[in-house]
Amino acid sequence: MNYFRKISIPWLLILFACLVFFACKKDQYYFDGGKSNPFFPGTTLEYLKSNPRSFDTIVNIIKIAGMERQFNEDTLTFFAPQDYAVALLIKQVNSTLFTYGKDTVKTLTDIDGLIWRRYLSNYIFKGANKLNDYPQIDVGAKAIFPGQNYVAYSGDVFNIGVRYADAGGVKYTGYRQLLLSYIPNISQPLDNWVSIPITSSDVQPKHAVVHVLSTDFPFGADPQNLIQDVLLTK
Repeated sequence: MNYFRKISIPWLLILFACLVFFACKKDQYYFDGGKSNPFFPGTTLEYLKSNPRSFDTIVNIIKIAGMERQFNEDTLTFFAPQDYAVALLIKQVNSTLFTYGKDTVKTLTDIDGLIWRRYLSNYIFKGANKLNDYPQIDVGAKAIFPGQNYVAYSGDVFNIGVRYADAGGVKYTGYRQLLLSYIPNISQPLDNWVSIPITSSDVQPKHAVVHVLSTDFPFGADPQNLIQDVLLTK
């Protein structure tokens, strides 16, 4: 029994030291990893360029639209569509062009830069606003929690609000999620909204805030309007 104690105690000490060492390394990794750090040390365009898996196509659209200055200099809030949303749009565009016997879109430059500028501007708003800067929205009870209407760079009107989820059977006590909603007819401001949830909020480049949109919706607040604009140029 004494022999066992002489052997086991040093090994326990070594094991404990290893656990402490790796625990410290793990804490250091999470501290330095920056995954949860909302701040980005660069412009909005530089942030998008740093995430090519999500925004490579969007960066190219910004260039074609001639909007690099805005994304480098303006104080803005950008509800960033991801590349997959553009792929969904192009699929719809090409289906319509094929139906009308028109040449399909093979590269982004096959769509006029002014069209890209018009619809990219739907996602840009003046001022740098984080999730906490927006009021509550409940699309099933707009009279009580209406969110707030904002005018995008494009001149179109959108509603932006924070959706409060339920938790444990109690309303509005769960997680919070931003919702961007296009209002197609401002004379009927509560009807026919096109709402897109935000999957990631409050990324903060210099002078800006970026909220990343869900990929479940094609690029363009109302893709049918964009498709019609493309048809007119073919």
